[in-house]
Amino acid sequence: MNLFGRFIILALFGLLAVPAHAQYYSTQGEVFTCRSSGYQQNYCEADTRSGVTLTRRISDSACIQGRTWGYDRRGVWVTQGCAAEFMLGERGGPGYGGGEVVRCASRNYAQNYCRIDVRGGVRLVRQISDSACIRGRTWNYDGRGVWVSNGCEADFAVGYGPGDGPGYRPGPVYRPGPDYIEARIVRCESINGRTQRCNLDTRGGVRLSNQLSSSNCYEGRSWGWDRDGIWVSNGCRADFAVGGYGRR
Repeated sequence: MNLFGRFIILALFGLLAVPAHAQYYSTQGEVFTCRSSGYQQNYCEADTRSGVTLTRRISDSACIQGRTWGYDRRGVWVTQGCAAEFMLGERGGPGYGGGEVVRCASRNYAQNYCRIDVRGGVRLVRQISDSACIRGRTWNYDGRGVWVSNGCEADFAVGYGPGDGPGYRPGPVYRPGPDYIEARIVRCESINGRTQRCNLDTRGGVRLSNQLSSSNCYEGRSWGWDRDGIWVSNGCRADFAVGGYGRR
């Protein structure tokens, strides 16, 4: 093929390879991802008339409304490496301030602090753990950030309102019901890799509290529980929190 023929083919390919229009998000409640690549500003075109909520940050870089993300009539913009999932439609009412959702988890029932700016207030928006997340007992926040304990893991909305100031509406006060069983710690050990049963009342639920063995304790594989007690195998040795979750 001569040079002229190659030129014609390339020209035709260029005409066919017309770039597609960027996706436009317009449904209230729709969740979409917007990323700042190479720390450059990026626009994700969307109908923002009902507001925008950042629901989950997926970048290591911070996503701070007004600094590294925001929205206008054109859509949502991100910059400085912010990547996150956004939802169309504003949550909250008067006093809503916008912000981001942060996950904080208590591992092995130990207290954990998630150091974040809480000046705009904090709300628990979704409990992840089976362990109860109860404000004032297993989670709260102060000047240092959000803290969780006793196995609580949850998503917290930070900067979504004035916190405990005007407009704050506290959630219901937790009161244990008649089926509540106070948690206690029980040790169960698999010696020489053999399966061992620890018979006890498990109606309040069981959670692994502290692994003691070098062998991993995987629920359903090397440990588990039923109505008659806890079983361990394959060298799993651990302390288990029994009760405190309501009868099952």
